[in-house]
Order: sequence, then structure tokens, then C-alpha cells
Amino acid sequence: MTSHLRRFAVPLLLCLAVLGGCAGSAPQRGSVVDGGLRLLADGVPGVHGNADQRQWWTSRPNGAGDLALVDLQGSIALRADAPGGMQMGRRLSTALTATPYLRWTWYLEPAVFGGGPGTGVERGMRVVIYFRTPNRSTGGGYLSMFGMAPPEWDRSVEIGFGGFGAGRSDGATQSKWAVDNTGRKLELRPPRTGQAGTWHVEAIDLSEVYRYFWPGESLEEVQIAIIAAGGFSGRVPPEAGIAIGYVAEISISR
Repeated sequence: MTSHLRRFAVPLLLCLAVLGGCAGSAPQRGSVVDGGLRLLADGVPGVHGNADQRQWWTSRPNGAGDLALVDLQGSIALRADAPGGMQMGRRLSTALTATPYLRWTWYLEPAVFGGGPGTGVERGMRVVIYFRTPNRSTGGGYLSMFGMAPPEWDRSVEIGFGGFGAGRSDGATQSKWAVDNTGRKLELRPPRTGQAGTWHVEAIDLSEVYRYFWPGESLEEVQIAIIAAGGFSGRVPPEAGIAIGYVAEISISR
């Protein structure tokens, strides 16, 4: 990308933000989503003095690359560096039925998808939604006897946007899909070329995705516990550079 990047001292993203992105350029600032929550407004550690560190959550496997907040022409985005695998997100406590609509913008670096198929592992970016359901309370009293808190979440859905490399980046195939924490997969967009190198705006009804993976369940007691973002851990060509891609301006609303 040609935009100047600025690394913040503490690279923590996600304070539910507004959507406003356009293809071919950095995402633009917009108005607050009516009835929604913002990520990327207040409370980002290292950016705002009133940030609450307890709101933030990270997961970093061994060998994973960094995540950094960068300034793309005045808009804050999360950049995932190769090798990916790390996630960064914000803790929430909001009912799924109250804020079911997830929107975000994303950008994949074209060079990541060139240089042949590599190891056959998917490359790209992801947004992960962690749910807290009534099932989480099972065994909670037993854990408290030993001074252990129950897990923050018990189900998750990963929205992936990426694909496989090709001899040339313009021939790489990218798609969008959802995977639950048991590995079941829902294709959201058939594979196609030409997705990298352009900003995309996405919107999805999380309640419909949840019903697909867990049909017949009541959604009334399901909460969104964490929303996180990051990059996939698949190998990328060494000449591709450090950045895998970017996620910007995430929001949930009714």
C-alpha cells in the first residue's frame, strides 16, 4: 500500500467503529451506526488516555507475527504481519439479538497471494466472534471452588477472507467463509480472483450465521463476548513483505 503508516506505542485495536470504506482507497470516517456500538473510537490503549486495559483480549500462538495499529490517511486500521496467527479483540457483553449486524472493511496485500500455492494453507485476514451461551455456566460453581473463573466464551465463529496463492497475484483465488469452533464451514462467497489490493466493505447477520451452526436454539440468552481480528498463520512468499492485510472500522448494530 502507498499510504504512510504510523505504528502506535501499544498496538491494540477494536473499540467498535463505524463503517465507511471505499474500494481502492483507505477507509473513510463516517457517522456512528444508529443503535450500534463503535470499535475504534474511544478506549484504545496507547491512543486514548482513558483506555481500560481490561476491555482488551489477545491470543498469540508461538511464532506468530505482530499486530499493529496504523494510520491509513487519517483512519485507524489493524495490520497483521507475517507470519499471522495472533488475534486481538475487545471484550463485550451485548445480546446477539440486540446487535446482530456485523460490518467491517478489509484489505489483502496482493503480494501475499503471488509466488505459487506455497504450502496449500489459506492466506488472509479474519474477524472472529466469540459467543457466551447458557451452556457456559455448566460447572461454574465447581470451578469457583478452586478459585477459577468460568471461560469467557464457549462458542465461536470465524469469518475468513482470503484464499490460495498463484504464480501471479492477479490469478490467486480468494473467497469468504465462516467456520465454527468445531470446524464446520459455511461458504459465504464462492472463490474468485481480483479480491486483493482493494478495500472491501462487508456486512453479515450474525444471528443467521449462528442459526446455521446451531439450529433450533433460542438466541435470547446468547451474548457476544469478544470480537477479534487478525491474520491467518499460513506461509507467505518471502518477497511479499511484512503485511498480510488490514481490518478497519468494525461495528455491530441492530
